[in-house]
Amino acid sequence: MSAVALGVAAESAGDVRIVQTLVDRVLIDEISWVAETFEGCRASMEDGLSPCRSWRGVEGSGWLDLHRVSDLARERGLRIYGSFAGEPGEADARMHRAALLLFAEEAEPPAAVVVARDLDGRAERTEGFAQAVAAGSWPFDVVIGALPEPEIEAWLISAWIPEDDPERKRHAALRDELHVDPCTKPEQLTSKNEADRKDAKRVLGVLTTTGRDALARWADVPLERLEAHGGACGLARFVREVRERLVPIVERG
Repeated sequence: MSAVALGVAAESAGDVRIVQTLVDRVLIDEISWVAETFEGCRASMEDGLSPCRSWRGVEGSGWLDLHRVSDLARERGLRIYGSFAGEPGEADARMHRAALLLFAEEAEPPAAVVVARDLDGRAERTEGFAQAVAAGSWPFDVVIGALPEPEIEAWLISAWIPEDDPERKRHAALRDELHVDPCTKPEQLTSKNEADRKDAKRVLGVLTTTGRDALARWADVPLERLEAHGGACGLARFVREVRERLVPIVERG
């Protein structure tokens, strides 16, 4: 059984790692043979799921940078302008159309595409993504949007569980300062200015002062916790779509 090719487009390499790690968590949790493969390979391989799935961007890259998709699409002569089912495009609709067209133009398109884009408090970006997906006839089985509110650091915060007294004290101090628990209400954080006390990057930095890697929490925090705390920040929806739409594709191999 060959590895299933998954396309990924995002705003940064860090965002790509977060999305990939979370997708892998769901695959391991939902597919028994993937879990067995991971357990059998991880002692000797850096990527224990490489026999099951592969990640790529376009033109041989490991991921597609959303900041470059419009320029790349124009260089290839791809049509990214125009309406969407007769309606003007919402925020980011053209950008998402460009990204999907680039994946579709590959000699061997991936089986599925995951696009990660922070909403930054702009709900219309969700509609722009939906417009781009609906406006094309894509050679992928599914297109899934990782659309965090307000930004992807909020997803890491939702997974954070204090493990010692210093971490518990910092967590409590943040709750008092913000008048909300950022780990259970991450959608109430902001993404405009890191000087803002509610900025998600700033809050994540306070929680991780001791140097514990926030990304590593994806590897052991129960998915049920992420879904319970991630309803309003887009995390629960993403986990559900991966489980319902992407898992069957990888399961079929």
